[in-house]
Amino acid sequence: MKISLITLHRIVNYGSVLQAFATQSILEQLGCEVEIVDYFTERMAQKGMSQRIRYKSPKLENSALLTAAARIIMYPSYKKRFAVFTEFVKRYLKLTPHTYTCEEDFEKYPIEADFYCTGSDQTWNSIWNERFDSPMYLSFAPDDKPKFSYAASFGRKKLEEWEVEPTRKYLSRYSHLAMREDSGVEILSGLGLTGLHVPDPTLLLTRADWQPLISSRYSGQEYILVYNINREKGLDDYAQRLSKEKGLPIYFMSYQYHDFYKKGKLICCPRVSEFLGLIANARYVITDSFHCTAFSTNFHKQLMVYYPHKFSTRLESLVNLTGQQKRVVHADSPLSLADEPIDFDYVSCRLEAERKKALEYLKDALGVKEEPHESH
Repeated sequence: MKISLITLHRIVNYGSVLQAFATQSILEQLGCEVEIVDYFTERMAQKGMSQRIRYKSPKLENSALLTAAARIIMYPSYKKRFAVFTEFVKRYLKLTPHTYTCEEDFEKYPIEADFYCTGSDQTWNSIWNERFDSPMYLSFAPDDKPKFSYAASFGRKKLEEWEVEPTRKYLSRYSHLAMREDSGVEILSGLGLTGLHVPDPTLLLTRADWQPLISSRYSGQEYILVYNINREKGLDDYAQRLSKEKGLPIYFMSYQYHDFYKKGKLICCPRVSEFLGLIANARYVITDSFHCTAFSTNFHKQLMVYYPHKFSTRLESLVNLTGQQKRVVHADSPLSLADEPIDFDYVSCRLEAERKKALEYLKDALGVKEEPHESH
């Protein structure tokens, strides 16, 4: 059976491309032929990102000169980001032959499939998408074809009043709805719809599944990996204290070359396989990133989680699910926490339970009766 999958696979970050790959992989394990809709709007392009720099702070928004300077500074970093993620998308994701940039393109190049799926990430966040993005609600799919979601997200705890009715209209066409957060299930309930809370698709694959993608470049090296996407000073402070205590270097990942001033070894926008390798081979991982936390958990690493000052709900949910509440640190947390053992048997048990629930949901949505193919 053929599945048309639409998701945010062209956002230039690790979580977006890896969740798309994971969704594609798990559907293939269930015997499906998967085709990801190459829906690629202007805001996802390098030019679109560069234009939006002016909204990053009031100073930039109010000064054309500062905005121009920021664009010049960011250009090398943006160029590398797009090269890294475009390479991964072309190599690993199975895309439609046509790229869709607007709703009219779907009329020009109709997509035929047995099932239509909205995948993970903030696919239904009208603020992130800068509008009510109807293709993400499978507006292009025929009425008589089955539709379902997997780990879709509104990215918020409530909808704006203007989007309630169109959301209800489009999601009422779905036979099965699964959300990435409990808050999404609650929004569905308020619309008179039923949804299931499921894990991020990256957690449906085991380390063995991910192994072919993991780079060995950092194997045999001893280091503390820092991935601080919200630029939390307290996270950096804790990492520096731990580095001094353990006598280990800090390797820190960043999307920006201009982070060179930070203490440690800057690894600017490594290839996706190296992102996985940096996590898999680290002695310690300190992060405020959801997907870095997810992979560190999956790979059984000595993880320390730093909750960012905003948007920490999803991260906290994962920590609670896997029983890692004691792994949450602050700038002044004791360094002894880093070496406290993690009950990885419990972590694995919880992840397996979540995988089983998710697979049962997907099999039900697809009408699949046989067991999925063995992971390898």
